[in-house]
Amino acid sequence: MISGLIVYSKIDKEKNAWFIKSMIDSLNKKGVSLIYLDENALLEYVDHNKIDFVIYRSRNYELVEELEKRGIRCFNNSLTNKIANDKLLTYQYLTAKGILCLPSFASLEEINEYPTIMKSLNGHGGQEVYLLKAKEDEKTYRKPNKRYLYQKYYPNDGDLRLYVLDKQVIGAVLRKNNNDYRNNFSLGAEVTSYQPEENLIQISLKVASLLNADYVGIDFLKVDGQWLLNEIEDPVGARMLYKASGIDASELLSDYIYRTLTNK
Repeated sequence: MISGLIVYSKIDKEKNAWFIKSMIDSLNKKGVSLIYLDENALLEYVDHNKIDFVIYRSRNYELVEELEKRGIRCFNNSLTNKIANDKLLTYQYLTAKGILCLPSFASLEEINEYPTIMKSLNGHGGQEVYLLKAKEDEKTYRKPNKRYLYQKYYPNDGDLRLYVLDKQVIGAVLRKNNNDYRNNFSLGAEVTSYQPEENLIQISLKVASLLNADYVGIDFLKVDGQWLLNEIEDPVGARMLYKASGIDASELLSDYIYRTLTNK
C-alpha cells in the first residue's frame, strides 16, 4: 500500500483540522494510507517507517529538501516552499523571470515614501504586516532577528488570488476587507468568486511551471489599473475558495495526488 503523511506545524494544526480530515478520508477511500504528523517529529518518523509521499503544509524548505534526498515525493517541493515563504525572494526570483510584481524593497531607505507597508519575509495570514505612516513607526513594529520588505501603500478595492493545481487554474477569489488595510480572509475579508482575465491565468501558470509547484495560490494587487503579482501562497488553503465558489480544493488535490502516485 502507498503510505503518506500530511504535515503541519503544531500551531497550524487546529485551524486546519477540516482540511487534514478531508485529505485523509479522501485518500484512504482511494486505498492510499495517509496519517497526520507534526513536523517536529517528521524526520525521525521517516527514518523508521516506509513513507512514499508527504503533503507538507508548513514553511521549512530545508526539511523538505531532507525528505527529497530520501526519495520521498513532496507536495509541494522544496523550491516552491523556499521561494513562496520568503517574500523578498519571491519578488527577486519572479522579476528576474520577467514577471511584473508589486515593487518591493529590502530597506525603508530605498522606498522613502509614506505610507509604506512593512512585512516580515516569512509572515502569513496578514500577521506581521504593518502600515508605517512615518519613519519612526518602523522602530515600533520591528522585531529583533526578523527580516522585512517594504512596499508602497496603494489604496485598493481588494486583492485577487488565483488557485493553481496541477498546472491548471481551478478558481479565483477576490478578497476585500472594509475594516482593515489587509485583505486576508482570516482577518475578516469578504470573498467572492472571480473570473480571471486570460493574462492573469497565463502569469499564474508560468509561476507554477517555473517552480514545478503542485498546488499554490498566486496573489495579485491592482495598481493604476494593472494587476501586479504580490505573493505566492504555499501552503495555500481551501476554505476561501470553497466559500466563494463551492470548489472543494481538498478533493481536487487528493485526486491529483492519487493520479501522480499511481500513474492513473
